[in-house]
Amino acid sequence: MRGLGVLLLAASGLINGLPIASQAQEQGAPAGVRPSHSRNQEKAAARKAHRFWDRENDWLFAGVGASRTLDYFSTLNMRRRGRQEIFLTNDAVDDHGAFAAIEASATGVSIGAAFLFHRYGHHKLERWTSIVHFGLATTGSVRNYCLKTAHFAATPGSP
Repeated sequence: MRGLGVLLLAASGLINGLPIASQAQEQGAPAGVRPSHSRNQEKAAARKAHRFWDRENDWLFAGVGASRTLDYFSTLNMRRRGRQEIFLTNDAVDDHGAFAAIEASATGVSIGAAFLFHRYGHHKLERWTSIVHFGLATTGSVRNYCLKTAHFAATPGSP
């Protein structure tokens, strides 16, 4: 009895999910015939939608990659001047290969988040993800370069 109920529930979900059945119910049109206003809505949606790898996203992703590269070099410069990293451990930053991988993965995560927004139709959020990431990474890099060099006081008796 339990298996039959699950089977009936799945079958009713399949039938209700078919596009032909839902169009016929909405418009009273025969199965397989598309109403004209639906075609106009599809054309309008196609005009609003864009390819993920379009020119604007290419430039935004390049900007994110460039800002992460700038962050990599500004953080290494900051560490050479005796300053401490605040977001990562100093050990992670001092291992240059691991730190480069962290920066590259941050760029990849940003592109992945933009893709998810694109996939689900949130095109403004798709663009703003890259814009905000670019802005924050660049601001952090400028901050790193603006920090003063840490001067350590000499202890008495040291050469």
